[in-house]
Amino acid sequence: MAETAIKYDSSKCTACKGCQVACKQWNQLPSPLLAEEYEFTKSFQSPLDLSPNTWLIINFSEVKQDIGIDWNFMRNSCFHCTEAACEMACPVGAISHKDNGAVVIDEEKCIGCRYCVASCPFSVPRWDEARNKTFKCWQCFDRTSAGRAPACVSTCPTGALEFGDRDEMVAAAKERVAELKAAGFTKAELYGETELGGLHTIVVAHRGLDAHGLKRDPKIGVTEFWQLLKPLGGIAAAATVGGLGFSFLMSAKYKRGEFTYDEATDTVVEKEVEK
Repeated sequence: MAETAIKYDSSKCTACKGCQVACKQWNQLPSPLLAEEYEFTKSFQSPLDLSPNTWLIINFSEVKQDIGIDWNFMRNSCFHCTEAACEMACPVGAISHKDNGAVVIDEEKCIGCRYCVASCPFSVPRWDEARNKTFKCWQCFDRTSAGRAPACVSTCPTGALEFGDRDEMVAAAKERVAELKAAGFTKAELYGETELGGLHTIVVAHRGLDAHGLKRDPKIGVTEFWQLLKPLGGIAAAATVGGLGFSFLMSAKYKRGEFTYDEATDTVVEKEVEK
């Protein structure tokens, strides 16, 4: 399977949230049913953040102008990094790359350690306390492996989301950035071509990375620390096994006492026996 990617063009996004709804529906992710369960925030963004049951949201950034405001929308979901910090940090191999570049969590293997949560530079994986599992977007691998686009892409009415061969998505994004700059959006930038080895979500940020809340030169956080701990954990496990083996060998010829009671003399007599 060839490498694929989602391309998000912020200049075409109207924040209709159709992608959010499609993600919920396809992946059968529950939402609060009562109005009282939603906090009033004075923002059109809803919900305000990702969660174990919300894998995709559109972030709203409002910039006041002399007349009105500018909307800087941004798709907030997993970027599916080539150098995925979450995968590197996972101690049980629950996170892996699929052939097309999607980074997927195997919930049956997940032990809820939250190392992936701590390591991700984009704060994407979210831990569910009740289930003691971590969840995030898996780029609808069940759909893409069958030749279909992810649910979010299939529902976008403006063409802000596209899906296809990664090289083609990068090329199309570069072409779009050039068009936007020619149209007066001089700060337009491409995101995802090289970051963390190359992302599988390519972004056209028409007002620049900073305006859309994108991290320049993202780092893999504490992953190096967890990578250091993983071999140390193996050494500790080996030391434990070795210690048990040594204890067994030392006890092989251990002699313990056998006690008998002499009723006539009312005494306890000890006799050494070999174990």
